[in-house]
Amino acid sequence: MNPPALRALLADSLTLWGVAGRVEIADDSIKIIAGEKVLHVTQAAPAEAPMRWWLISETRRRPAASMLGLLRSLRYALNATSAEPARARVAAPS
Repeated sequence: MNPPALRALLADSLTLWGVAGRVEIADDSIKIIAGEKVLHVTQAAPAEAPMRWWLISETRRRPAASMLGLLRSLRYALNATSAEPARARVAAPS
């Protein structure tokens, strides 16, 4: 995924989660600024496979093997977990 597309996806995700912030393309990463938190997303090196992305904060470096994993880590890092996850329910017809 190219940097402009990743920036747009992350900006849309912040909006979806109700997080006020901005997403910028930095030199070698995507920079996410939300309140006092500053996070960076970088692509993993090919030698780091199966990791594809790194979510980096001041205190932690979190690996992500997929875009879904990256978004999940970002959501938790931003404490945007107040919404209940959607659950599918299967029931016999009544």
